[in-house]
Amino acid sequence: MIELLKINDIGEAKRLIKGIGVDSVAIGLMDKKAVCYAVRVFGCRFYHANILKQEALSLGIDVAVEKGVVTAQTQITDCLIMGDAKRLIKLADKLSIQDFAFLKKLSFRLKKALEGVLEGSFVWRVKDRVFDLKDDYLIMGILNVTPDSFSDGGEFNSIDAALKRTEQLIEEGADIIDVGGESTRPGSEFVPLDEELKRVVPVVEAIKRRFDVVVSVDTYKSRVAEEVLDRGVEIINDISGLGFDDRLVDVLSNSDCGIVDMHIKGTPKDMQKDPTYEHLLGEINDRFEGILNRLKEAGIDEERVVLDPGVGFGKRFEDNLTILNHLEAFRVWGRPILIGTSRKSFIGAVLGVGNPKDRLFGTVASNVVALLRGASIFRVHDVKAHREALRLAKAIVDETF
Repeated sequence: MIELLKINDIGEAKRLIKGIGVDSVAIGLMDKKAVCYAVRVFGCRFYHANILKQEALSLGIDVAVEKGVVTAQTQITDCLIMGDAKRLIKLADKLSIQDFAFLKKLSFRLKKALEGVLEGSFVWRVKDRVFDLKDDYLIMGILNVTPDSFSDGGEFNSIDAALKRTEQLIEEGADIIDVGGESTRPGSEFVPLDEELKRVVPVVEAIKRRFDVVVSVDTYKSRVAEEVLDRGVEIINDISGLGFDDRLVDVLSNSDCGIVDMHIKGTPKDMQKDPTYEHLLGEINDRFEGILNRLKEAGIDEERVVLDPGVGFGKRFEDNLTILNHLEAFRVWGRPILIGTSRKSFIGAVLGVGNPKDRLFGTVASNVVALLRGASIFRVHDVKAHREALRLAKAIVDETF
């Protein structure tokens, strides 16, 4: 009798090897051999590609290149490196001693990506709280205090309504309440600073007086962030990826709050006007690299940071599907991934459901897939349904209650 297994991560590899009864020292020698990756490299010159393939073959792994590379008929090619994690690490070491800047840089990026996926802590530090999300997840309940959000605009924009909604979200199992005072639906206009403060600050104060719950505020404005952090908010959820207000980094560096930074192409007003990408996942990761470098330069510990690929923010419907199917691509930074698909239009497009409030089943399906692909924070309107669905999906993956 045999079993054909697909091992998706290093933790699963360790569990399976340990289950065989292998010596504890040997587990660390074997685990990376069980996890395989394909790494795409863009724009290699033919001589870089030939060296890369030669070094890979010497280690027993392989590199796919365009057929004219070996004779130099093809000058530039993408490459697909394929192999187990242990030999990919060895390949990175071999490339580091090559006398080509391109290969040295590839060595650094390959090693960093593998370290992120294999050894990233996936710990999220939020003021005095520490969330270990390597094998766990959080649910962020949405509280929009706006008149015009695409799904629930005008429903909770009084303090009493916001508090009742907060109580409901907590009872249903939300770990975090995410308060938003500006609609960022496609085509929306920027909300003036004073108006956003008027919407958000009183609600935050009321929630903090009544409930012991982690509160996030969805804002890209430095002044709003400053005001709510002074009132006990633990997380700033920035849809702009530090792109709309240069002073926001300074505010974040003077706090110990958690940070969510999202990828967006354009602004909410114009982001859905024919967004296009040449290499979607790579371009999002390039932006993430810029965000993380900027935060690091400001002295901000990366363990405070969560990354959000921005489903629906400057993405075509098919882009959203690709992002959800390839979330592993963003785990190379070793940071938790937040996903916000709740009731969004791509779900309606796939299912033929026009009313956002009728998109619950599609939203749940998208988030279960996101969990399986590596997301660990889920921003949703419908907390109870997600608490149950994600709990069951996690039990199946872990094969345990």
